[in-house]
Amino acid sequence: MFCIKCGAECEDFEEGGILRQKCPHCGYIHYKNPYPCVAVLVINDQGQVLLGKRGEKSIYPGKWCLPCGYIEYDETYFEAAIRETKEETGITSPPDGIINVVSNMFDNGVHSLVVVMISYYHGSEPLKPGDDIIDAGWFDVDDLPPLAFSADVFSIGKYEKMLAEGGITALTLEGNSVYGH
Repeated sequence: MFCIKCGAECEDFEEGGILRQKCPHCGYIHYKNPYPCVAVLVINDQGQVLLGKRGEKSIYPGKWCLPCGYIEYDETYFEAAIRETKEETGITSPPDGIINVVSNMFDNGVHSLVVVMISYYHGSEPLKPGDDIIDAGWFDVDDLPPLAFSADVFSIGKYEKMLAEGGITALTLEGNSVYGH
């Protein structure tokens, strides 16, 4: 690996029991961190969950998932949630709150940290799958197709449990784009 700051070849070194890369020239240390992601549990007026079927070139093709994806640089998690839902399902459904934060460790070596939000959809836009999603649909929570991600299974289960216990507990979205010092 070459240093992203000065271009010198990095060297292996151990820090806290973790093998890392460090630039001998400028001292830059490359930390391999989880990828920041969002997922949106979109619920319609009938209480159904919106899911997308993953395409052939996606991880876990043919399985279903919540609208989800990576947070882009210079994008808030709130903006990413709106964008990913629109790209993958064709509808606009801004999040109403955060219901979960979960770590995913995938078979392909990717490690992500996912902010899972809930969104109540009251519109009538037709579903239009896109991006890496080949089909989209509304499903009853007790009749879900095979899900790609254990985080989705957990989040939908958490939603069901909150409903059974009398209500949804979600964090507010205040402070989703705090800038400065």
